Amino acid sequence: MAPRTVPVEMEGFVELFRDLEEYVISFDRILSRIGAGQDPRILLEYVVENGLRARLARARGFVGDSLEEVIGAEALEDIADQVEGYRDK
Repeated sequence: MAPRTVPVEMEGFVELFRDLEEYVISFDRILSRIGAGQDPRILLEYVVENGLRARLARARGFVGDSLEEVIGAEALEDIADQVEGYRDK
């Protein structure tokens, strides 16, 4: 059984928390505005203008690297294989 704690680099962890805090606040505001009738493209604009794709990939890398040190590459790959991403309908 893998250890129940994962040591992480403090600077990277703080950066991850800041990004997550921004996303939660921003998505809440954006979805409230969309719910009030504003054009839903504001969500796409936020995602593109703030580089969320790259920032989320960086966060995934940080968490993945931290986990891999503890559970190993194969276990991390097994976790990743369980994810179902977006699919066209």
